Amino acid sequence: MTISDAISQKVNAQATPSCNNATIKGSYGTKATGMIVEWPLAQVGLVKLDGRGNFQATSTYSVNNTVTKNETASGTYSVKQDCTVQIVLNGDTYSGIIVDGGKEVFLIATIPGAVVIDTWKKVN
Repeated sequence: MTISDAISQKVNAQATPSCNNATIKGSYGTKATGMIVEWPLAQVGLVKLDGRGNFQATSTYSVNNTVTKNETASGTYSVKQDCTVQIVLNGDTYSGIIVDGGKEVFLIATIPGAVVIDTWKKVN
């Protein structure tokens, strides 16, 4: 093996993501904005993931200027090796990508009539 081959293998190994459910284990602050049907949405909260595909969430949100505080919910998630993730919460699905080694997750709602972007950031 040449030096060039060794460098190429190292670069390729670093460039290939390898994720699983445990990649996003722990607590994440969450912030979402968007529209549900014609109503504006804003949300902040805390999501706790168990590393095995289950999570608990507590959030405060505003939909069409009506604020709901300390709403709790639970759901499931599934992470693929390429670091894409699918979230199911109250029957609604979100698709996304895990970035920066699991420090952040970018999500988009795949709900008919909704345009919602959600960002999760690891709580240290």
